[in-house]
Amino acid sequence: MDISVCQNPNHDSQRLKYICVDPTCCVPKKIGCADCFLDDHITHIRKTTTQFKEQVSQSIEQISQIEFQKVTGSPQRDLDSQIDFELENCIDCIKSRFSSIKSDLKSQIDSDMTKVQDNCTQFQQNMNNELDPFKLTIQNELPSLNHNELNQLVKFYQEAPKIHKHYSKTAELLQDEKQKVKQKKQKYLNKMKNIMQILLKEFNELMTSKNVQFDDGSEYETPQKQAMSPNKMINLVETARSSRRFPMSQSQKKYFLAAVTKKLD
Repeated sequence: MDISVCQNPNHDSQRLKYICVDPTCCVPKKIGCADCFLDDHITHIRKTTTQFKEQVSQSIEQISQIEFQKVTGSPQRDLDSQIDFELENCIDCIKSRFSSIKSDLKSQIDSDMTKVQDNCTQFQQNMNNELDPFKLTIQNELPSLNHNELNQLVKFYQEAPKIHKHYSKTAELLQDEKQKVKQKKQKYLNKMKNIMQILLKEFNELMTSKNVQFDDGSEYETPQKQAMSPNKMINLVETARSSRRFPMSQSQKKYFLAAVTKKLD
């Protein structure tokens, strides 16, 4: 039996030439010859089987070309190097305090980037799951398809522009989320730099030859040393840290006071 010709005995074995793509069509049989369409689809939108197959293939190819960019590498590589470079100029006790801040920033940024990556992977899988069945079906001869398979292709044909718009918009939104994470990273990095610049400014003023006077055992302190006493250094760090959420505990203050005093001695 030739599956490419109409099996209706009254249609003179005409070739199955047309596909009904009308969104309002409720007729189960979407493929037919010219007489079939005169009987059941006379006012409906139609395509030839060749046109239909070409356009479905084009839609599949067009949607398949949407790319979901994968996040590669760590978002912290440049952040690590810049923060480490800045911290090299700080005294050891200050550096140890900032390491906790850096760890927190890393965990926040990495967590955000992981969410973006997971969303990219999920939407890529969703798109593949939606398109793969049609990729397989459209490779067959249309007359060989059952009603359900052909109806599914017709439905896909009708909804292909909407599907393409959906996944294109999703890809744009995910790219925007990735950019927001980068901006957040830069914002935190700038805060870190500002804190370190405040500390470095005070350290530079303290360590200039004009200001530094070593304690020779005299009971009198220089005005410069009074202005940058260990307690004031603790207050300076506390002030610089106030924009973050890392206040010093009493034990940390005691440790830091001892470290700074040792440095100044």
